[in-house]
Amino acid sequence: MNDKNAFRYITDDPITLELTGCSSVGEVHECIKRTFGFPEYYGENWDAMWDCLTDVFLPETPRHILVEGFAAMPEDLQAYAQPMREIFRDLQEKYPWVTVTYR
Repeated sequence: MNDKNAFRYITDDPITLELTGCSSVGEVHECIKRTFGFPEYYGENWDAMWDCLTDVFLPETPRHILVEGFAAMPEDLQAYAQPMREIFRDLQEKYPWVTVTYR
């Protein structure tokens, strides 16, 4: 059964958020949603990302997030996505078992 309201469990390590090729806000959020297994109701905004990530990483399991292609996005999209970097910093503070690197 495929429940649109359920999170998909992530087993990847590292969890790779591939942003190369993103050229719109919608594409960025679709990559985030797919990478982290967010449910269909993910609101595609930074508050919704934070809320969903805190559910995903609540279990104390060491996890690594690798963000690829951030610098390859158009400058206006990089500016839009700056809060994502802040969210990842906050996530590491709240859950020290999570690390984030950019490549």
